[in-house]
Parts: sequence; structure tokens; C-alpha cells
Amino acid sequence: MYMNRRISRSLPLALSLAVSLSLASTLLFCNRDSQDRPDGKAAAGATAAVKDPPLPDTITVGAYNVENLFDFVLDGTEYDEYKPGWFGWTEEVQKTKLRNVAQVVAALGADIVGLSEVENLNVIRELQGELDRMGAPYPHGVAGSVMGTAVQNAILSRFPIVEKIEHQVPIERARTILEARIARGGDELRVFANHWPSKRHPESTRLAAAEVLRQRLDSLPPDSDYIILGDLNSNYDEFATFHTAGFNNTGGRTGVNHVLKTVIEGASPQLPARFVCKRDMDTCAGCHYNLWLDLPEDKRMSYIFRGAMQTIDHIILPRSMLGNTGYTYLGGSFTAFTMDDQLMRDGVPYRWQMVFRGQQRYHLGRGFSDHLPIKARFVRASILSDGDTASRLDFCPDIDPQLRHGDFAATTDGWVSGDSRFTVSRDDRFARTGTHSLRVAGMHETENRTAAKVRLQTHGAAKRHLTLSIRGSGSVSIRIRRPTYKWVNFNAPDFTLSRSARYRPWRSSQWVNLRLPLPEGPSGEDVEVEIRSGKGERLLVWVDRVRLE
Repeated sequence: MYMNRRISRSLPLALSLAVSLSLASTLLFCNRDSQDRPDGKAAAGATAAVKDPPLPDTITVGAYNVENLFDFVLDGTEYDEYKPGWFGWTEEVQKTKLRNVAQVVAALGADIVGLSEVENLNVIRELQGELDRMGAPYPHGVAGSVMGTAVQNAILSRFPIVEKIEHQVPIERARTILEARIARGGDELRVFANHWPSKRHPESTRLAAAEVLRQRLDSLPPDSDYIILGDLNSNYDEFATFHTAGFNNTGGRTGVNHVLKTVIEGASPQLPARFVCKRDMDTCAGCHYNLWLDLPEDKRMSYIFRGAMQTIDHIILPRSMLGNTGYTYLGGSFTAFTMDDQLMRDGVPYRWQMVFRGQQRYHLGRGFSDHLPIKARFVRASILSDGDTASRLDFCPDIDPQLRHGDFAATTDGWVSGDSRFTVSRDDRFARTGTHSLRVAGMHETENRTAAKVRLQTHGAAKRHLTLSIRGSGSVSIRIRRPTYKWVNFNAPDFTLSRSARYRPWRSSQWVNLRLPLPEGPSGEDVEVEIRSGKGERLLVWVDRVRLE
């Protein structure tokens, strides 16, 4: 019963309406009153399906990791702290959690929303009931059902769900990828709800999930409409940072960037990959556009880890959702949703509150989730004028193909924060080369700490020096090592070689060009670099033109 959007729009209006009504009246399994059955048949005594609402000019799609939404039924798959009656998980506390999640979903206002970390279909039915009482009904909902993990993916929809499919990831206790085929009048949309393995595991586990998803996407008819969403436990620029973060066991390949093709790789190892921009979509086969690129860099955050902004929740689109027919993404509509800042506390998402008593955590009965929801709008292309360029606007950088790693034209090129008190970001205030430099800022009151760090790849070639340009102020020491050898230190103000770090005040309003000899070790090994900051003094430095030579 698959109908491609392009085919359906060429049908006569009466035939299209007839097919639409047939879908809405005969395919009932996604109705709340039916069983969650793979054959799509309604349970005995099920009520008539809710009619498909009038086709709107815009629809909104969202994603939300709800941080462990459990019911109050002992099924044997619960985490210990969510077993009924254990560790403060009372029926009253469970209802509070349910109401809080419903409040966020209702305020989000998405017509289709993918949820991560729900226990089962039963708690989705409870959530639908709570949303009904709030006047924000979602008559259609499905949830993952494969045993082996305590929390699943789920999808709520205001449109009929025609079919539910689960795709097994070949990793122990991995969550399935949940696919829902959703009818919107004469159109059809597939939504893929994901929650990839966490960063307690190496990149190979997330790569496995991405490859399952890619195989399914490649099997769809050309120009099928679909949306990839959910918690991928990968940042939009994962390819640039996972070397330093220690997750790279895949030879440099990532699931979110390489398998889903949200980046275009450089012509050689020395040339950086760059993001797939909207302008690339017509010519880049199999590529996807990540909606985080629709936001300025300082707004890209749905999660905080050790003080660093993370973008592990995603909405990712194929070419068909950026096209000129049917529904297309409304440029600039993507956002991380804070519910008028009610979902934030002290600059981080206001997670579900728990407290340690001894070795065990207890529920306090307040808070929401450690993730922010995200959402985007899609508009009927027929109401856009030929001169409307909103859907083509993005913040994809115009990257000089001659720039190499260290020029920060596209990302922070692998640099990450070494401590939650320090931030690492691209900055266009000063640039030694290209358009951006790396900005490192922060202060630790009582200890000398690593402010920023990176792992530079030699690609097996012999390198003798690290060169970089630096400006700014602070008590700065740079240290370098091969991964299996000892650190060597270069201390400000003259950055000469030393056996130990020394933290002396330093300031320069001009770029200082450094050429630092690499320490002993196999010449083809990667090189680890850290910028260290002395205690009690604010660090504010810019770094650019980082090279191994």
C-alpha cells in the first residue's frame, strides 16, 4: 500500500481522497484502542479509527529523550530504582514523572514526536491518556517491543500510523530502530526513531546501528519521504572530535557522519571533511542534511556533558524533505525547545532529580529530563513562492578546500574541553588563516588544569615539529606527548622546553608563532596536545594554524 508522494500527487483528486479515506478507516493497529500488532489488525472490539484530520499547511516533528519513563508495573526489565516501591519510586512519583513528560510534549506542539527511553507500550498508553486530559491528544502511538533492554523508542502521532517495523541492531542489549509509516492525506512519511548505544561504548557500536539504518534507507524507493530522529549519542561534528574523546576504534569512520553521509570527505587525509550543506543535496547521492547546521554554533545544544554543550539529539533529512513538492523543511524552524526556560536550571537541562543515599539513588519527584526536546516545521511546498529562499538558508560554512586541520573553518577540528570550567569553540574575532580560530576560555580557582586538548593524526608520516599560532592572556603551558610516552612541557612566556609545567602570567595582543619539537616516540604515532591553565587566573586564548610538520 506504499504510495510515494510524487506518485500520489499525480493522481486525480477523487482517487487520492479515496485512497486516503481507505487508509484512515482500515488500518487501525496504531489507534490507542487496538493492540500493538505487527500485522496491523485491530483487536476484537476495537473502536473505529480516528479520521485523518484535514491536511494542514505545516506540520511539526519533534524528538525527545524523556530520561527513563517507566510505568508502575513490575515486568522484570526495570532498572532497580524504577521497580515499584523501590528507592522512592512510588505510584505518586511515577504519576508526577508521567505528568511532567506530558507537559513537555504538549507544549512542544509537534504533530509527530519520537521519544527515547520509554519502558514499553503500556507507559505510552498512560502518556496518551495524560495528554488527552491536557487537551493535547495523540491518538496514534507505537513503541519498541523487542526484549533485552529496559528502555525503548516510541513514536506519537496525530496522523494514522499505517505500519510499525523494528530493526534489530546486532549489538548486545542494543535498542531497536523503530520505523513508523505515517499517512498524511494523500502523502506518506516514514519516521525512524533511534537511540544508539551510549558513549560507554566505542564508536563501532554506533556504527553498527547506523549501518542497519542505512541498509533500510537504501532499500526504500527513490525520493521516499522520511525523517531520521532521536538520540544518536553522537554530536553533529562527531568526525572531528571522537579521536580526542577516545571512542575511535573504527579507523576514523563515524555512524552519524560517514554512514549517514552528513559530511563530504576531503580528497586526502590532510584535507578535512566538511558538512553536507543544503546546496549539496541535489548532487550528493545518499547524503543527508543535519538540522543542527540551521542554528548558529552557540545555540547548538540539547545536552550538557561535563560542562560541554552536546548535540546528540538529531533531526536529519534526505533530499526529498528539502525539495519543491509535497512537504519541505521550513528553513530556520529547527530549535532546541526550553519551554520558556522551564526545562533549564543553572545553564543545564533540568533533569529528573535523584539523590544518592549511600550507594543507591532515590527519586525526589521533580524535574524533567537531562535532554532538551528538539523540533522542526515542514510546510507544503505549494504555498512557497518561487522567490522564497527560507528553506535554503543555513549556517554551513563556505570552506576553502585548501584549508587543513587546525584552520577551524568547519569545526573545532578535534579540540575538546579538558575541564567543565573551560569552553572550547570556534571564533571569528581573530583568524590567523581562514575564517575562524579556536577560542579557549575559563578558570579553575584552586587547581592547575587542562583547558583544551586534541589528538593530532600523523597518518603514518614522520613528523618532527608542532607549529601553531597563539594569542591572548593567562597562565599558559602547552604539553605534548606520543600516546605511550611522557609529556614534555612548553611554558609561557617564551614557550621553551621544560621537564615540568610552570604557570606564569602571559599576555599578547598579537599572534605568536610557535615551533615546538615533538617528543620521543614512534614517528608515525599520533600526537596528543594539551593547553594547560594555571589556577586562579582567567584563561582567554585563541589558537590557529595548528600543524604537524
